Amino acid sequence: MQRVGSILKRFIGDYGLETGPALTRIKKQWTQLAGQTLASHTFPDVIKGRTIFITVETPQWMHHLSFYRQEIVEKLKPYKIDEVRFRLGKLPETPGYKITAHDMYTLSDEDATYVEDTIKSLKNAELKEKFRLLLTHALRRKKKIKDIFSET
Repeated sequence: MQRVGSILKRFIGDYGLETGPALTRIKKQWTQLAGQTLASHTFPDVIKGRTIFITVETPQWMHHLSFYRQEIVEKLKPYKIDEVRFRLGKLPETPGYKITAHDMYTLSDEDATYVEDTIKSLKNAELKEKFRLLLTHALRRKKKIKDIFSET
């Protein structure tokens, strides 16, 4: 006679249902795993085998994320994820992340001026805000990488 646990485990494995709990945990922790900025433009959608498919809201973010693919895989290794694939799509309705004055203060005055000068000609407020976020993130990331290399 087989134990119910072993029968259920085999059933779950045969039908690929074991990814459900992992995906649920990843979704709940997505902001901590990806960071606030990336999480506001992405959403973990489905796991197939050991591959997670992440929905990305724009082609620009998809391109940007391609540089962080391996870093994302490393963060998802505890969930038995070996590969990340990005696909364009609509994100679930969640409150968006907006850059506040507090976020901007970490940039130098020169960087903040550069961001504002770059986006000032954009008429669409939503597009302007997205570019502000993208440029700010890129400048911070560049500064962080520069600091890492200057420490060595």
